Amino acid sequence: MTGQRLPPTLATAVAVLLSLAACTADEPSPIVGGSPAPPPNTSVASPPATAPASPQPSRLPNLSPGDLRAEGLNIPWALATLPDGSLLVTERETGDIKRVADGETTTIGTLGAEVAAAGEGGLLGLAIGPDFDADPRLFVFYTGPTDNRISSLTYSEEGLGQPEEVLTGLPKANIHNGGRIKFGPDGYLYVGTGDAAQADTAQDPDSLAGKILRITADGEPASGNPIAGSPVYSLGHRNVQGLAWDSADRLWASEFGPEVDDELNLIEPGGNYGWPAVTGAPGTAGFIDAQVVWPSTATSSPSGMAIVDDIAYIGGLRGERLWQVPLIAGTANTPVSHFDGEYGRLRDVIQGTDGELLIATNQGTESRVITVDAS
Repeated sequence: MTGQRLPPTLATAVAVLLSLAACTADEPSPIVGGSPAPPPNTSVASPPATAPASPQPSRLPNLSPGDLRAEGLNIPWALATLPDGSLLVTERETGDIKRVADGETTTIGTLGAEVAAAGEGGLLGLAIGPDFDADPRLFVFYTGPTDNRISSLTYSEEGLGQPEEVLTGLPKANIHNGGRIKFGPDGYLYVGTGDAAQADTAQDPDSLAGKILRITADGEPASGNPIAGSPVYSLGHRNVQGLAWDSADRLWASEFGPEVDDELNLIEPGGNYGWPAVTGAPGTAGFIDAQVVWPSTATSSPSGMAIVDDIAYIGGLRGERLWQVPLIAGTANTPVSHFDGEYGRLRDVIQGTDGELLIATNQGTESRVITVDAS
């Protein structure tokens, strides 16, 4: 693979500054822009010419706080639900995996000494295997003594098996470890990595840092990746923290900016998202603009994300709020913020088995999982 920049296939519209009632007068509003893109195809060489239009919601759902699902957690990082409706939570510093069911929170397993939790590292992402009933495996992303890595663990109600390596050698640092993992609609595992404090690695196609990776459940590069034999799906990322798919199977990713220009990106196979050469949506040739840009990271620092009925729900860390972003026919529209400062830092957002949103707060040992009704 050469170092040549891949041209974007997404034509970016002129970014428009929108005033949001949800933002205060001294907080710059998010900037939205971009044009629809076709849904991805396992054959990168022949993407569809057009995307099916997504119906525009007649209104955004009202959001109202629901129940307290769990409390007394120690820096939770990722949430996932099992087919039986129970909730799993990773704790970054302890290395524990918690199970929440019938009002009880128990530790079902720990990576303990395997985890090096310095700085932003530790036990991070969590994903449920795509064929869980037949092959009950959990997948975790964590920082070890020498690298970031992904392992799988066999699950049973009695506890977890020993971790088995899936993918190792992901660059680690005190900051920018990425860590979000999700199985996509195609059954492959998508991995968000950070630049591990070495910004130039994000543009190096031979480095796994600053990328979105696409691999099999056994850690091999997925079929149809942009470069055969490489796990790299997209590049030019600073620190990817959220991954989710819309109704047309388009992948969206949230990403931390460097004090400015937090981003929500629509991901294209082989796309280059610019870091560290550019941030936000400057319209620079050779790079794909973000669909939403938060000029000030104080209002966002977007972490975990769920997409429900083509509306993205994104947890803000520094912003301490939940962002609601309509996604219409592959284009992001005006973001609206909720619960500003009410729950502190929001680390992850998923959809629960009953349709509600589950949100993990990031408040040290006082962290909680709360439910939000989005009807």
